[in-house]
Amino acid sequence: MATVEASDSDGKRQGVENSVTYYRLEEVAKRNSTKEIWLVIHGRVYDITRFLNEHPGGEEVLLEQAGADASESFEDVGHSSDAREMLKQYYIGDVHPNDLKPDSGSKVRSHLCWSYWILPIIGAIALGFLYRYYMAESKSS
Repeated sequence: MATVEASDSDGKRQGVENSVTYYRLEEVAKRNSTKEIWLVIHGRVYDITRFLNEHPGGEEVLLEQAGADASESFEDVGHSSDAREMLKQYYIGDVHPNDLKPDSGSKVRSHLCWSYWILPIIGAIALGFLYRYYMAESKSS
């Protein structure tokens, strides 16, 4: 575990002290029981022990992901913006930069990732052109 204080571009400490605590994935992996449960979601570490009994999907769902990166599972379920906002109260730090996968980073992916809306739009446009072509062909016959 390491703590880093935020500083501005010239290296001086800012008036408001923002510190980030970094956790190694090995340390997170140890927190995988009902007594203490940590999850990683998009490079951020959450202690959800207090939330275990309140989770709408049941505690089993959380225990399956305990001590691991639950980013994909979190996104697959399609959590609401309220659920995403709720995560803030359980945030305890970030995954150590050396433990981050190159494709994950510590950036939070947008809930509306471009692939969720751009591919259906392209498909709808292609179907529209095919329909117009079919109708034009049937009128000329």
